[in-house]
Amino acid sequence: MRSISLKGRTYPTDLNPGGTAFGGWVMAKMDKAASIAVDDIIKSPAVTVTVSRINFLKPIHNGDIFTIYTEITAIGTSSMTIYVSVEVKDLDTNEEFEVTSAEFKFVALDKNGKPVNVRSVLRDDISEHIETLLERTE
Repeated sequence: MRSISLKGRTYPTDLNPGGTAFGGWVMAKMDKAASIAVDDIIKSPAVTVTVSRINFLKPIHNGDIFTIYTEITAIGTSSMTIYVSVEVKDLDTNEEFEVTSAEFKFVALDKNGKPVNVRSVLRDDISEHIETLLERTE
């Protein structure tokens, strides 16, 4: 289930010399959004282990309002895969369009920093979507 994990505005300090948002700045925002999605379903620390299929489709400009949507797409033994989509609002039409997307994989950790089974750290109020993903990995 897709949900909003982060929203903000681009400012001059976020821009590269070409006048558009730094790719690394965009990736950092995406990583934060993915971590928020992970925190919504587990009650332990988790770390990013891979980022794949990143697509910079359109530039983000100064003043753009962005919304980052996330969706947990897979749950493994100790890992979770999150699809992250950055969308920018067209100020004339008020419609959003996708500018960047990627898949982030996180691994759940115990107090000692070792991978832990996701099922052992799930929150009590997980959604039906997460329950369905868990059933697929049994």
